[in-house]
Amino acid sequence: MKTMTYRGYTAEIIYSDEDECFVGDVIDIDDIICFHGDTDEELREAFENVVDLHISVKEQPESPPQKHNIGSFWARLRQAFHL
Repeated sequence: MKTMTYRGYTAEIIYSDEDECFVGDVIDIDDIICFHGDTDEELREAFENVVDLHISVKEQPESPPQKHNIGSFWARLRQAFHL
């Protein structure tokens, strides 16, 4: 497996036979960030673009940091289900 780094982010690269291209996943973050390319140059450009986009979105004040799930699930039930 090949890796590449950019601005402190690391991505793992594999070749996808199904998609017939190289596919990368940014690792060690809470978000899911994937990208692809047919050549090393396309792959590098796609990786840098998604990292730059991710950083710019995280810097916006209306985009607070992700919170981890606390394990609660709330649901409303119809009156017929109440005991």
